[in-house]
Amino acid sequence: MTTITYSLIDKVRSFIHNLFKHFRTTDVKPEIKPDVTPEVKAPVAVEPEPRTPRKYDKEKRQDFSDLLDRLEHTFNNVKLPTMSGSWIPKDSVVGLKKLGVHVPNPFLVSWDDEQKVVDVTKPLPAIMCISASCEETINTKKKFFAKFVFAIKMKKLPWHVSQKSGVPYQFGMSFDYRGKLLWVNMYITVNRKTGVISFCDELRTVAHTVPAKSSNSRKANGKSSIFYKKAWSPAEYLEDEERSIEECKVIAQNYFVAAHDWWSERENRWNVIVKKNGDRVTFGVNNDQTPYYFKDRDKSIRTPSGQAKKIVHYVKEHERKYGDKTTVVKEHIRGLQEFEWAGYECHVVSPKLQAGTAATFTAASSMLEDAKDTSNLIYVSKLGKILADHEERQAA
Repeated sequence: MTTITYSLIDKVRSFIHNLFKHFRTTDVKPEIKPDVTPEVKAPVAVEPEPRTPRKYDKEKRQDFSDLLDRLEHTFNNVKLPTMSGSWIPKDSVVGLKKLGVHVPNPFLVSWDDEQKVVDVTKPLPAIMCISASCEETINTKKKFFAKFVFAIKMKKLPWHVSQKSGVPYQFGMSFDYRGKLLWVNMYITVNRKTGVISFCDELRTVAHTVPAKSSNSRKANGKSSIFYKKAWSPAEYLEDEERSIEECKVIAQNYFVAAHDWWSERENRWNVIVKKNGDRVTFGVNNDQTPYYFKDRDKSIRTPSGQAKKIVHYVKEHERKYGDKTTVVKEHIRGLQEFEWAGYECHVVSPKLQAGTAATFTAASSMLEDAKDTSNLIYVSKLGKILADHEERQAA
């Protein structure tokens, strides 16, 4: 019975691993410029060419009008059910979705071949959930793209991973497969002083095959025998047929550092909170991008009487003349901050009006079996909703 049980476990883990190895998050590599000395030539008088106006690449960033028209893509990913083979508890998945997926605009990861470190002068948040997908990242037979990047801070590492010093995190991604989301993770730590990320090995069941040496053994057990033992190995999350373990660690470092950098600056960003049927998505906009982001005033809604009302838009600082007097009108926003658009509930909050974001919440979570008193526990599923509701409050 023991052999049958281990064999079944091994088959299940093998299936999940073979599925996960096709989930490739990126082919992006740092650009390496050749070390070539340019040829020096004598100066030649050339008439300056007429200056052409700079064209803005709209694909780099969506404005508010584009966002409202492309909500369906993001919500289609959010509402996907959780695959039963996911590696994190369902309660954690619920908590991440209640917190709401946060969408950077745009999401830029600064790729680097060398070790990347976390900026420890910024807070280490309790929970993060960031979208890493767009309409262009379409899965293929050989490659699956991550939809979400997530991290949950912990008080201590679980028993089945190697105990590294630093702040523990459960860090991972989710991938869509046949209409469901597979959530996978590993455990890392962040050094409080240096920001160095350490990767924790896992205590895993490893199969060993021993060839039969005698004819009697071959008759009894076949050409070989299989036995299982526990051994410390790099996290299964880092296994990849196309890359080494070290290369996969560099990719993970890039993603975690980029996610932390963006998340820790959320206090200074505008948040566009969009909800539908209990699902929530928040789009983050840097303060210096708001002139472009909120420049579109074409979007409007109509009241029951048919009157059109402009939705929120940005007004930059300008001068206004009243007769002989000139006054300065400070930058501000106008229009409706709460409205409904195509069945979505929209709420726009600026940093000056917001009570606070989840970026400032840094309390770590505990494993349920480690809790001595369960009467006052707040599960991750409830925590996500509490933090999300708090972000919608206006500052007094």
